Amino acid sequence: MTQLAGPPLPVACFDPSAAEVQRDPYPYYDWLVRNDPVHRGVNGIWFVSRYDDVRAVLGEDRLVRQGIRDFWSQLVGPGPLSGILSRTVLFQDEPDHTRLRTLIMPAFAPRALRVLETEIDGLVAGLVDPSRGELDVINDLAYPLALGVISRVLGLPAQDRDRLRAWSLRIGPTLDLATGPAEIADGQQAMAELTAYLTDLIEHGTPTGLLGILCADGETTREEIIAMVVTLIFAGHETVTNQIGNGVLALAAHPEQLDLLRARPDLVPGAVEEILRFDSSVQSNSRQLAEDLELGGKTVRQGELVVALMGAANRDPARFAEPGRFDVTRTGVHPLSFGSGMRHCVGAVLARFELVAAFRALVRLPGWRVPDPGALKYQRSTMFRGVLSLPLAFETPRSKP
Repeated sequence: MTQLAGPPLPVACFDPSAAEVQRDPYPYYDWLVRNDPVHRGVNGIWFVSRYDDVRAVLGEDRLVRQGIRDFWSQLVGPGPLSGILSRTVLFQDEPDHTRLRTLIMPAFAPRALRVLETEIDGLVAGLVDPSRGELDVINDLAYPLALGVISRVLGLPAQDRDRLRAWSLRIGPTLDLATGPAEIADGQQAMAELTAYLTDLIEHGTPTGLLGILCADGETTREEIIAMVVTLIFAGHETVTNQIGNGVLALAAHPEQLDLLRARPDLVPGAVEEILRFDSSVQSNSRQLAEDLELGGKTVRQGELVVALMGAANRDPARFAEPGRFDVTRTGVHPLSFGSGMRHCVGAVLARFELVAAFRALVRLPGWRVPDPGALKYQRSTMFRGVLSLPLAFETPRSKP
């Protein structure tokens, strides 16, 4: 393959926590895909970037989660964080992974979720006010929508959603290579507070929704229930919140695509797939080798860590024509943003419902403008990508000439 000019990437040591990578990972991903698709980077971690290889890694039985669980537990140290992390379904191997996943799958089946579509549309309508002329996409729309929906599914009290959001924002940074001692200490305290809150609901409340289902299962321990709820709170709102923001930025940067959606709102569901592909809120997923494995002509040894770069795979030119082009009419997209195989995100259907509802409402707002794009701040994370706040100005009926 022809070696293409790329960013000043330290080929021997790709580091997703580097500030320049976190600002814009895509030039680095492009270099990896084209030049070193199975790359040994920082701390000896293997980074896999091509679409077919990433899909294979995500579905490979010889790649397990126990080592990742131990790695994060060592990173954060003893305390509430590691106590929950050791039990979350995301870090379980068989048979516990299937046992826990089977408990929650019925609640996220398409038929079960269809009853929420009208409710989601109503929630979006209440959050997007065309007469205001401005909104913070993250804090006024994306977060209350996503957290409201997952709280509804879990059966958590509506009045507690701001508290849940605050705990999530404090815990989130601890799930990342970029975390520091101060963030870990704050995350430990936040996890202790969230655990106490959920324990009180379980022991003294009348659990409903998915929480009620989990509590009624005789084989699931209280610690596993809390770990599952924490996982779903975080995964169920953080990813959707960030994806709405990333999609708005993509459309704002490509006004011709935004105009096309305004003229053809029937394209919105397909546009959501392109939004997921173009700038995924979930950038990577980690595994550990249970035995030696050949990847891209290289031997990855038992016990080594492998990071599947879904953000890179979604821009693989072998899978997507002109992968750097944002095209809401692109068909057959199938992004890997929600994973693949047995660990495909159980909430993918629900997330798509929310994304479609949000963008149907947003594209109807005329005259989009991000007042100060240079002031946007991305969260510091190697796994997740999203801005902390996204002011959006638009025309109101009275402001039109």
